[in-house]
Amino acid sequence: MKFRLLLTIAVLATASIETFAQYTADALRFSLTQSGSTARFKAIGAQIGVGGDLSSIGSNPAGIGLFTKSDFSFTPEFNAINANASYLNDNSIGQKDQLNIGHAAVVWNQKLSKPKGSDLGKGWISFNYGIGYNRTKSYGDNFLFSGTNPKNSIADYYSELATSNFGAPNTLSRGSLERMAYDNYVIGYDNFDGTYFPETDVNNKQTKNDIRTGSQSEINFAFGANYSNQFFIGASLGITSLRYSTDAVYKETGYNVTEDNNYDLSFRQSQTTRGTGINARLGAIYRPNKTLRLGATLETPTWSSIDDRYSEGLDTKYGRNRVDSSFVNDDSVYDFSYRLRTPLKLSGGVGVFFNKSGFISADIDYVDYSTINLSSYENEIDSDVIVDNNREILKTFKSAINFRLGTEIKFNNLMLRAGYGVQGNPYQEKKDDNGRILTNFKEQFKIQTYSGGLGYRINDVYFDLTYQQVAYNTQISPYILNDGTNPVANIDNKRNNIFLTIGKRF
Repeated sequence: MKFRLLLTIAVLATASIETFAQYTADALRFSLTQSGSTARFKAIGAQIGVGGDLSSIGSNPAGIGLFTKSDFSFTPEFNAINANASYLNDNSIGQKDQLNIGHAAVVWNQKLSKPKGSDLGKGWISFNYGIGYNRTKSYGDNFLFSGTNPKNSIADYYSELATSNFGAPNTLSRGSLERMAYDNYVIGYDNFDGTYFPETDVNNKQTKNDIRTGSQSEINFAFGANYSNQFFIGASLGITSLRYSTDAVYKETGYNVTEDNNYDLSFRQSQTTRGTGINARLGAIYRPNKTLRLGATLETPTWSSIDDRYSEGLDTKYGRNRVDSSFVNDDSVYDFSYRLRTPLKLSGGVGVFFNKSGFISADIDYVDYSTINLSSYENEIDSDVIVDNNREILKTFKSAINFRLGTEIKFNNLMLRAGYGVQGNPYQEKKDDNGRILTNFKEQFKIQTYSGGLGYRINDVYFDLTYQQVAYNTQISPYILNDGTNPVANIDNKRNNIFLTIGKRF
């Protein structure tokens, strides 16, 4: 089945509007993940070259090779989400709060037996094993915007769809959005030139509310080894899970020219996505001296199987008190299952330690988002959808660099921490036929993470508390028009997160 394009796109980490094929936007959404899992490494951010924390199970598994005792920790998190929207010169605020389990993990330290009299600090010293749960991405959002449009209506969008996809009204597919708009007297048909036209006037009131929920998570099984307290290696296998849902309602009120009556229009969109996958990591940390640590991680693509359900429906009412002028339609539902391969990721990190007073650290990631790939299930092939989305991925995305900086300062049993990170831009620049840049995504796309926290140790028990803010911009359009005059909501997003880790060494 040829599926409709989802033209209203607001990937969590995007800052631009694109007329993507539906699954291209989701492919990027599911390929962007967050760094760290414990409150300690959420505060520091840069962790690849540090190790010795239970976050290493889901980042650089070589880091669990630094454990000299077994360890367990648990991390609840609180997220407060604010989306300040500017739309058609009006401002609105969407808010959402949620409480989740961000992390839980355990590492078992197994010291290797050595012959009596041998140097205990040489050769293979320990093999450590770990298992951990890590929430790698949160999708909670509440986008709300409203304003009066003096230029066009969503009816312009419906008329363009009908003109492009169908002929005369008797060819409109039953249950299609175009058919709903025509039957609701939102659009009309010009028999002379064979095109559809909007029946609405301008200066209509437009409102959209888009509520999103869901998350991505991993269960990782990890192994780490210590060689001479100088070289640490590790590997992990991850079982991933994702769930994402969005329920959006667009409302428009105004005047219908053809019907000579006021109208209230309601356009509903809903998406539910579920998926499971698998990935692996190989890591190493080299400690040439007590001051310096160098780390590297290779993270394979995540191979996922995904089931997606999208529905849409359109209702219209004419006249505030005329019940007989209401047009209500059942939602049309589109199901699709596909496989997704996310990009491979290469990460490097360095940690510079100052005796037992603390350290500074830096990480860098390389990710090529143009290598994202969709494929069909056997015997469920819809080649047009797959080919169109993969083509869109190649011409839309590119490689990107992420970087993170962090520090930890120790005062006896008290630790103070801070971190900063920037997500690399996955988009290619869009240019016209003359080579002029139409959209500079380098300027628009910027996800910044600020974090700070503290930790306290009491014998073998520890407590870590972190505040983290993730700031980014999003642009959302409720509909896309061929001439580019569609309205745009500019949304300033801030995710304020609090993480508390409680742990014990044993």
